[in-house]
Amino acid sequence: MDAIVLDGEQRSALAVTRSLGRRGVKVTVGAVDTSSLSSCSRYCTRSFRYPSPYHDPIGFIQAIRDFTKNSPNSMLFPITDVTLTEILIKKIELQESVVIPFMDYAKYVQVSDKIELIRLARELNVPTPISFLSTDFSNKETLIKNISNTGYPVVVKPSFSKIRSDEGWIDAKVHYASDENKLREILLLNVFQSFPFLVQKRVEGPGVGIFLLMENGKLIAKFAHRRIREKPPSGGVSVLSESIDPPAEAMRAAIKILEKLHWNGVAMVEFKIDLENNIAMLLEVNARFWGSLQLAINSGVNFPYLLYRLGTGENIEDQGGYTVGLRTRWEFGDLDHLLIRLFKKSSKLNLLPDHPSRAALFYNFMFDCIRPSVRNEIFQYDDANPFFYEAREYVKHFFS
Repeated sequence: MDAIVLDGEQRSALAVTRSLGRRGVKVTVGAVDTSSLSSCSRYCTRSFRYPSPYHDPIGFIQAIRDFTKNSPNSMLFPITDVTLTEILIKKIELQESVVIPFMDYAKYVQVSDKIELIRLARELNVPTPISFLSTDFSNKETLIKNISNTGYPVVVKPSFSKIRSDEGWIDAKVHYASDENKLREILLLNVFQSFPFLVQKRVEGPGVGIFLLMENGKLIAKFAHRRIREKPPSGGVSVLSESIDPPAEAMRAAIKILEKLHWNGVAMVEFKIDLENNIAMLLEVNARFWGSLQLAINSGVNFPYLLYRLGTGENIEDQGGYTVGLRTRWEFGDLDHLLIRLFKKSSKLNLLPDHPSRAALFYNFMFDCIRPSVRNEIFQYDDANPFFYEAREYVKHFFS
């Protein structure tokens, strides 16, 4: 069975392409542009274009429908929330011979919607940060009063990171409020006026990701990493992460959530370790492949190929352990992190108190370029073209 990987511009799409291609699977890469990070890979057999799912979801689905008509007996790998949502909603319109190895739309929404996830966590007694759900309050004044009684700083999150609307998709960012005045300012933004959101007490501590592959609620493979550097530095995409033994409490909580839903496929369950109380606090679930996927593959858990085997109906047993202490670095993302820290004031970056100094950060950045325990995510000797493609795009973006 061939594979069709969408969102070719994504790093995780490149990881999937390399993972499957190295196992002898013929991989087709789809993207909005003619060339993409993943289509440059030697493991991409062919590529195709489709209209932007952000701006033209109808045209996107039509393009996928047309392409899969000529590619029967294929497995489809949407990578981002946007393409996965559109595919799951319109799944019935695609060829029956096309396998989509992800959960159905209803369960996907149940974990992707941060408000619904908090309610599920409360039902299962899974620890979360102190949370205020906009849907629980009749007006914003009551909401603000309750938040102020608990104290600041807080994090303000839209219910979805990407919001599907009649006008297209909306990027919904996380905001930080250090006091009531800042909170009021944030809540005046259109996204918080128009859509549900939640406000959480900010947790100080390291971020931990639990990554799982499940078959109808049965654990097949597991992995965990800690974030060392992120973009933006206050919290976001991991640019340097390290494989770790999974914290037992976080692992139990992640499995409990996915078992409850009889989960089938991959998921990333994200936690913050509350240093004050030494408790793993659930933040969110990504019901798709994640940005730091290459680290898991490097460490010995080949999630894309395992999911592919699961999609073909193969019986897979628990995969066991993996290499701990390995680090993977997104080269240009890490450079962005460094430049942001060097040229923006710390007071403007919403950094936690334990952030490293600029001098320490520069020192670590330089030595991480040559440390044997740190592997590059994009540059690989047997498949260097994606690195040079990203370098060209980075330079063009930098000077524009």
